[in-house]
Amino acid sequence: MKSAIRAYVDNLFKDAPHENAVTELREEILSNLEARYDDCINAGMTPQRAYAAVIGTMGDVSGLIEQVSGSGFHEEGLFEKTSPKSRLMKKYAYVFKESNIKAIKNAAITVMWLLIVVLYFIINYNNDCWDYSWLIFIVGAALTVGFNMVGNVIRISRNDDTESRIKLLKKIRSGVTAIMWLAIVFFYFAISFNSRGWDISWLIFILGAAAQIVVNTIFKVLISRFTP
Repeated sequence: MKSAIRAYVDNLFKDAPHENAVTELREEILSNLEARYDDCINAGMTPQRAYAAVIGTMGDVSGLIEQVSGSGFHEEGLFEKTSPKSRLMKKYAYVFKESNIKAIKNAAITVMWLLIVVLYFIINYNNDCWDYSWLIFIVGAALTVGFNMVGNVIRISRNDDTESRIKLLKKIRSGVTAIMWLAIVFFYFAISFNSRGWDISWLIFILGAAAQIVVNTIFKVLISRFTP
């Protein structure tokens, strides 16, 4: 089926000018489609269904060809469909490159943890609450999950196709689930330390299990919008 994908892309560019930038655009689109095809196959789709799913994400590329024709270069992300979101991504493509997103995310997480450590000692030296002040590290863990989730959302949302939307929803579901359980653990210890009601405060985990069922159901419904 990859030969069929290549033939499809060749047909899209049959009338395109023979320029380096256009050739680069063609190869980028082809590589992107082949990668999506492989992902579909790995997800259990038949070759025919995977081919249809991949080709279904493509639109008219004539506008993209015009953009790169004569420019001498091809900026990352020009293959994306035209939309307000995509225009924003294109305008600030130098910021939204995957390497930059990763660097910014890692820097934010590192700074955050340094601040948390500083706050931890300041709070304890001023209030002498060593028994439960460590809960601030659970907050840090939740924020770390949040930063990672935002990074994944920015990275995946560069593509505006069905496969990327499903992947995006799954990443958000994982992030929401992790943050929810970290919050449950935080409140479990916070409530237990304050009320000394250890014999009953564990019931919060049953509420967490119920909340998990609700979260899974909501995301299952959202994902079903993009699956046959």
